[in-house]
Parts: sequence; structure tokens; C-alpha cells
Amino acid sequence: MKRNRHIKPHHNGKNRRTGRKSSARRNNKGPAKANSERAEEIRMKWIASKQEEQQRKASEKDGSAAGPCCASEAALNATNLQLLRELQSTVCDRVWNDLLGRWEGVIPRAFVRKNAVHMHHFREFARENGYRNR
Repeated sequence: MKRNRHIKPHHNGKNRRTGRKSSARRNNKGPAKANSERAEEIRMKWIASKQEEQQRKASEKDGSAAGPCCASEAALNATNLQLLRELQSTVCDRVWNDLLGRWEGVIPRAFVRKNAVHMHHFREFARENGYRNR
């Protein structure tokens, strides 16, 4: 029987025959470092700029959460109507309400997660228009 001696026995850190990971000696690599000192400086500047950008985005996100979701009563009503239109266009489960004698739509969890900022004022509006939360 002929053996494939010319095929590398280890590939992508795994033994081709057994499928197990290779020994630690094969996988033991040093930390990420550029080829030259100049390239290393450029890489470190890039890392610093990325970290600054992430911190800036996090601070913007925290700053936007401080105020109310809708500035005025008119904006709140407009948002409620827009969310109701969006909810009516989605497919919802229906549940029979024995007290009122009618079918009520159940607001999907994905919709609640997507519009979580507005849920504190939209739930009551949706309840008036025939939807329930659970």
C-alpha cells in the first residue's frame, strides 16, 4: 500500500490523521508584533486610536440615554402612531380576551427589544388599540 509521505501531517494546528490539536510546541507562538520598530509604532498608534474611538462611542451612548426618549407631547404621539403602524404590519400571535370578548394581539418580543426605549409609554397606547404585552 502506498503512503502519502509528502503531505504535511499537521495543518491548521491539527493532526490530519487523528483530528486532534497539535502539541503545544507547534502552537506556541509569541505575542503579536510587527516586523520592524517603525511598523510597531504605527500599529500601537492604530490600537490607541481604536481604543479612543471606542471610548468616545461609549460616552456618546451614555450621554444620549440621559434625556427623555421623546422631547414633547407631540413627538410622543407621533412616535406612538409610528410604532403602532409598525406593529400592525408585523405578524402577531392572537389571544382571546374573555373579559372584553375580543381577540387581542400579543406584542412580539423582538419588537419590544427593538423599541425598548419607547416601551414605557407605548405599552399603554398599544393596550388601548387592542394589543397586549404578554
